[in-house]
Amino acid sequence: MTVSEEIRKWLVSSGVLTRVGKPSRYIGKELNAVLKDPAGKLRVLLAFPDAYEVGMSHLGFKILYRELNSRDSIFAERTYLPWKDMIEEMRKSSVPLFSLETYSPALEFDIVGITLQYELGYTNVLALLELAGIPLFQRDRTYEPIVLGGGPCASNPEPMSDFFDAFVIGDGEEAIIEVCGLIEKNIDLLKSGKRRELLETISEVRGVYVPSIERKNIVKAAVADISDYEIDGKPVVPFMKVIHDRAIVEVMRGCNRGCRFCQAGIFYRPVRERGKEEIVEGVREILKGTGYDEVSLLSLSTMDHSQIGELTDSLLPLMEPRRIALSLPSSRVDAFDVEIASRIASIRKTGLTFAPEAGTQRLRNVINKNVTEEDLLSCAMIARKKGWQRLKLYFMIGLPTETSEDIEGIVKLSRRVKAIGFKELTISVAVFIPKPHTPFQFSRQIDENEASQKAEFLKGFSGRGIDIKIHNPSSGPVEGILSRGDRKVGRAVYEAYRLGAMFDEWDDQFDRRIWDEAFKIASIDTEYYFKGYSTDETLPWEHVSLGVSKEFLVSEYFRSLKGHTTPDCRWTGCAGCSVCGRLGITNVLRKV
Repeated sequence: MTVSEEIRKWLVSSGVLTRVGKPSRYIGKELNAVLKDPAGKLRVLLAFPDAYEVGMSHLGFKILYRELNSRDSIFAERTYLPWKDMIEEMRKSSVPLFSLETYSPALEFDIVGITLQYELGYTNVLALLELAGIPLFQRDRTYEPIVLGGGPCASNPEPMSDFFDAFVIGDGEEAIIEVCGLIEKNIDLLKSGKRRELLETISEVRGVYVPSIERKNIVKAAVADISDYEIDGKPVVPFMKVIHDRAIVEVMRGCNRGCRFCQAGIFYRPVRERGKEEIVEGVREILKGTGYDEVSLLSLSTMDHSQIGELTDSLLPLMEPRRIALSLPSSRVDAFDVEIASRIASIRKTGLTFAPEAGTQRLRNVINKNVTEEDLLSCAMIARKKGWQRLKLYFMIGLPTETSEDIEGIVKLSRRVKAIGFKELTISVAVFIPKPHTPFQFSRQIDENEASQKAEFLKGFSGRGIDIKIHNPSSGPVEGILSRGDRKVGRAVYEAYRLGAMFDEWDDQFDRRIWDEAFKIASIDTEYYFKGYSTDETLPWEHVSLGVSKEFLVSEYFRSLKGHTTPDCRWTGCAGCSVCGRLGITNVLRKV
């Protein structure tokens, strides 16, 4: 009996699925899951270091699954981090991490590709590796699968560099296929233990960073035209309810609005659109291939799609007869946005959300959020007249140059919006965390005490139809250190995992005391990372280029301190960030 057959028998016969929560996380067999004969194929295990319902909601993970399996010579399977009860059962029975498609143990794969979506999931990565039977440190591996990392957090790979053989930085579609081709061609190097030679070979691929090889300037991988990669008309459909339980269609990649706190706006630059007809046909295929009753048009700023009006006009007749809802999760603050939302709500009302981010115009100028209070109030009035009873607003605290007046401004602005007549107004408040490759990468980060004081002030105004929800202030400092850390911070990740840190992005699982102890053991001076960086020093992630020049980021940082804004270059001309030239993408506005 093979190991795969033993794992299948254990799942079916041991009773384990009756002893753990949400057993459908582990059984596979979902609609549209890909099954191939693994014989003679390069085997890739795509691993999401979080619970199944979180990973199954991640579009990038789905895109790689489709692209890899579109190649006859590659078989990509999926795995997710089991929840704590299942991990305990697996350890008791000596069952390793396995794939959902064939129940194959992770060690039977040639590549294990791990998504790095958020920093608080770093200890989950170590849990995945340990459960797979793969040595945690890349220096201790010989014949084991090549461990690849990717996703937004890979833009600063240093804190996790001791645990990964290589990172794919930027758009993964082209780079991962090229990496797989090289590993397939040189598979004998891996099987014979010549791991270093194989890593040297794949380090030549654009966007690939191999930490064990001397650093060089790594320019991110970028897809010139996302239309070269078809919309997946048959995505895997889970048996259980997941975080985003809907069909997702990427209509645009990138955003040039230039919010100075936004790492995604830099990571996914430049803007690349899909055409209207392509999107409509993709939605049509998804409705045939799944049973979803909601379709989400996804991008960082969906309302900025140049054909958004025509697109919704084409989609609504397709969806109305079947009462299929259409959602646009990224919203602008203008009248056109509300008009589109109202037309969509004719099928089924979904939430209406705006993100002013700051409570005063002065601070909105600092962060380059080109939205005025009049814009927001005008939109709110239109939304109320069109029947919306509930509204949600997003704000941040701890932004650079923030004063008490800015915090009070959140309350004043919220009250003005509520006075328009909404039955319920939800105010969601997050603690600002400086991110690498943004103009605010140089900024100081407020500590837990300061964040808690600001949060308590705001909580005092909750009530009378205004519900103020504030993200856990105690996790922000940890996320900030992991975000802007160097390779020394990896020791703290290891110590935190050893002390029991896991699923830290879940508020009820996060334990700040564990991280304080881990930083102490690892001799990490937390104040060093809180204080920020000088604009003229070499930053830990500077060997990685996302295409945007440091000169532009420095310029934007100083413009922010003066309260000067920078317009969206899609509509006003080049702002000088350098991304188009550095990445060799010259047709980003082709469909605009």
